[in-house]
Amino acid sequence: MRRFTLIIILICSSQVVRAELLITIESGSEGALPIAVIPFVWESAIPGPITTTDSLISADLYRSGQFLPLEENEMAQKPVDEESIRFGTWKILKTDYIVIGRVKDTPEGGYDLIYQLFDVNTTERLLSRILTVGPGDLRYGAHRIADDIYERLTGIPGAFATRIAYITATGVGDDQLYELVVSDADGYGPQSIVGSPEPLLSPNWSPDGKKLAYVSFEKGNSAIYIQDVTTGSRQLLASHKGINGAPAFSPDGRKLALALSRSGNLEIYVLDLATDKYTQLTRHGPSIPNRHGVRMVVKYTSLPIVPVSRRFTAFRRTAET
Repeated sequence: MRRFTLIIILICSSQVVRAELLITIESGSEGALPIAVIPFVWESAIPGPITTTDSLISADLYRSGQFLPLEENEMAQKPVDEESIRFGTWKILKTDYIVIGRVKDTPEGGYDLIYQLFDVNTTERLLSRILTVGPGDLRYGAHRIADDIYERLTGIPGAFATRIAYITATGVGDDQLYELVVSDADGYGPQSIVGSPEPLLSPNWSPDGKKLAYVSFEKGNSAIYIQDVTTGSRQLLASHKGINGAPAFSPDGRKLALALSRSGNLEIYVLDLATDKYTQLTRHGPSIPNRHGVRMVVKYTSLPIVPVSRRFTAFRRTAET
């Protein structure tokens, strides 16, 4: 499974400044698929949010670089159901896909997000589902819908409903502050997990999305910690003499790969988190020439997508073809 870890350094020339992460995509791929996400009908008794569900879906799809959403002011019509879609009109606009939907209240105080995806050229209904979310989870619901659409049209699971971890550095000199921050994949809702006047490096998610491993220099030398994102509790894992760096969870979350120089040379180890037992994988450094003169590097490869811990009810299909 894939992991999204973003490392960003923000240097401010004067006082410490907190800012929301802004992720901007300048352009998509030349083969981006034209898609129209029609404004969702708001059927709730309370006023709708300023940032609408459909706008979040469009932004997610555009940010992937695989889709080119139509601007609302360029839409020839805004159908509210399948019967009102004029497929011929959308063909003229060279739009390949169209998404329609509505938002309704649930008896529990949440929302039903009802949406459908159509292929304009074949008029086929590709998706017809209902996603139920809690009262504060409309954004998360929009990201889940974007994930669903992305996977249906590309065959690849979407990652819009995941979180990212990144490092910020603000201030200068004695006022400099490093922070490990977690936010939604689009940069919304940043939360500081830990702050330190000394550098923080290499955040890495556990497969279940509940913990982060990272490197801290708060005690002068590098040390590796694991921190619970929800409770804030943390555990010191490695603080050996020399280098302690590059933590990476195994896919099952039971082990952690580390780069340590406790033996004098920088080596790669695997730490069993249950037994605290180290297994050394390399000898005389992480990069080793083999008998053909080719240098080999050992590392953990990609890890699973981090799920956002939110309340929601699983997808329900409605007459999907």
